[in-house]
Amino acid sequence: MKKFNKFNVKLKDSSYPIFIGKNLISNIKSFIPKFEDYSKIIVVTDKIVLKNLSQAYKNIQNLSKKKFLGVTLPSGEKTKSFQHLQFLCENILKEKIDRNALIICLGGGVVGDIVGLTANLLLRGIDFIQIPTTLLAQVDSSVGGKTAINSKYGKNLIGSFNQPKAVIISIETLKKLKRRQIISGYAEILKYSLISDKSFFHFLQKNGKKLLSLDATTTIKTIKTSCKIKSKIVEQDEKEKGIREILNFGHTFGHAIESFTGFSKKIFHGEAVILGMYLALKFSNYLGICDKDLINKFCFHLDELKIPYKLADYKIKISSLNFLKHIKFDKKIKNNKMKFILLQDFAKPVAYVVKDENILNNFLEKNLF
Repeated sequence: MKKFNKFNVKLKDSSYPIFIGKNLISNIKSFIPKFEDYSKIIVVTDKIVLKNLSQAYKNIQNLSKKKFLGVTLPSGEKTKSFQHLQFLCENILKEKIDRNALIICLGGGVVGDIVGLTANLLLRGIDFIQIPTTLLAQVDSSVGGKTAINSKYGKNLIGSFNQPKAVIISIETLKKLKRRQIISGYAEILKYSLISDKSFFHFLQKNGKKLLSLDATTTIKTIKTSCKIKSKIVEQDEKEKGIREILNFGHTFGHAIESFTGFSKKIFHGEAVILGMYLALKFSNYLGICDKDLINKFCFHLDELKIPYKLADYKIKISSLNFLKHIKFDKKIKNNKMKFILLQDFAKPVAYVVKDENILNNFLEKNLF
C-alpha cells in the first residue's frame, strides 16, 4: 500500500480518522473498519466528478459487489436544496436500506454537505464516509461535521452537525480541477494561517505557487497542516458555541456576496471567502483593531499569486444597503446583532458585535469596490 498520513479528530462520542496521501481510493477497504459488514454501500457523487473520476467510482463499485448503489447529483451550489435533498433521500430509501447501510460521499463540498445531512436524516442516522475531491473540501468542509443545504434566505441555514466515520483525502483527485477551484481551496488554507499560525503564512509565502501547481509534497503537507488546525479547533468546540466561530473569518462578508450573486458560478465559495477576508481585514483596520501592515501583507501575497481579492475583480457591484440586507440573513446573527470575526494580528482573531449599524454601513459605503 502507498504511504499515507493519518491523524484523528478527537471528539467525545464521535472521533474519526483522517487519511491523507496519493492513490488511496483503490485501497478504501483498508480505511473503513468492518467494510464487509455493511448491508449496503451507497456512493453519492455529482455528474462532473463521475466523469472525471470514473475509475475511482468503479473501484468502489467493484469492492462493493452486489451491495452497491450509486446516486448522481447535478453539480453546483444550487444542488444544496430541498429538492435535491428529497431526491437523494427517496432514491436511497426505495432500495429498502437498513441502519447498517453506509453512504460514501465522493465529491466536493456541495455533495459532502448534502450527503452528511442525508445520512443524519435517513432512518434517524446511518454511517457516512467523506472522500473529498476538491482542495476546498479536503481542507475545510469534509472536516468538522457541518452539514447543510441552502435557503432562499441564505447559505447553509438548514442543517445539522454530523461527524463522518472517516475522511479519506487522496490528492490525485485534484488533477482535473480548474485554477478557480484550486484558488477556492487556497482561500480556506490562507484563512487558517491568518487566524491560527503565522509560521504557516510564511510557509505559504514561500510555497504558494507550488501548491497552486499541485506539487505533491507541498499539497500533502499543506492539507495536513490545514486539517490539523481545523481539527484542534473543532475538538475544543464541536457545535460552534465558542472558539469554533473563529473559522468564520471572512465568511460573514463572503456568504453575503454569495447570496447576492444567487449562489451562481459568477463567484465560487472560496473566491467569496477571499473577498470576505479582505473586507474583514479592512473593517478590522477601520475599527482600529489591526494595523494596515496586516492588510498589505495579505494583498501582497495574493498579488504575487495573481489571486483577485476585490469585488471589482469579479465585476460585482452592490450597494451598502443591499449588502447589509444579505448579511442579516447570516446564520450567525443572534438577537438581531451582526457578529464578525476580525483580526488584531496573525493568530489573534477577535469577535466583534455590531452595536451601531451606522458604523458598518459607513464602512461599506467606502469599501464596496
